[in-house]
Amino acid sequence: EQLQILNKTKVLDYYFVQPLEYATTKKIKGYFVLGLASLCNHAEDPNSYVEWIEDEVGVWSHLIAQKHIKIDQEVTLFYTNINEYPDGETFV
Repeated sequence: EQLQILNKTKVLDYYFVQPLEYATTKKIKGYFVLGLASLCNHAEDPNSYVEWIEDEVGVWSHLIAQKHIKIDQEVTLFYTNINEYPDGETFV
């Protein structure tokens, strides 16, 4: 219910969905990432991605470089909307 309210706001652009969780349950939980990933901008050809790790404490987002990132180069991610991938296979 709360997620439906958030989807009507600009917050929709800033929360993440854990792909494996969605793929198995088909339920969406919105996660706000307030660490380094929140400082990344969108790119069609990003130089990093987020890997989700779940342990007994909670769910963690790991920001991983997928190509060499030079000093002073912007770190980028591919932002997407969960509605674009109904099978739950591809998310940020």
